[in-house]
Amino acid sequence: MAVLRAVPPDVSPQESVTFRNDARPSLWSAALLAFASVTAAGLGFADRVPPLPSAIAAALLLFSALWLLAAGVGQRAVRYTLSGARLEIERGLLGRRLESMELWRVRDVVLEQSLFERVRGVGRLTLYSTDKVEPVLTIGPVASSRALFDRVRDLVAAARKDARIVAVDG
Repeated sequence: MAVLRAVPPDVSPQESVTFRNDARPSLWSAALLAFASVTAAGLGFADRVPPLPSAIAAALLLFSALWLLAAGVGQRAVRYTLSGARLEIERGLLGRRLESMELWRVRDVVLEQSLFERVRGVGRLTLYSTDKVEPVLTIGPVASSRALFDRVRDLVAAARKDARIVAVDG
């Protein structure tokens, strides 16, 4: 199941939202490289290009396509569930690892978007927390990153208020 939108606008703050990383660029790039690999091999078989350079190019393109495919599948194997009290991270394709971060532990939330990510409408969130296992957690790239950023920021503020956490500098 592909979750394309991270935070639907009609979700109340008490409901949990599940979302995944956006792996479309990796998967489309893998498909493009696989097509280029087949084209390079075809040019070698048609004697338009010498066979050895054609075979080397086809092998390198195919290896790159497989690497990007594995990266895309790995990105999709991470599922995030955001509720009012915690963020759960479930990782793994065959085996599973479930981590949970209490939102009152989050100190800061940062949204980053490169130019390419802004064009695609995705972004990366970085959560800085006092968590022992994962003090810096990067999520993404995810679709609807601005809506997710706003939701995480609001949920963190509410969780810190409910837990009566006061920031002390010093």
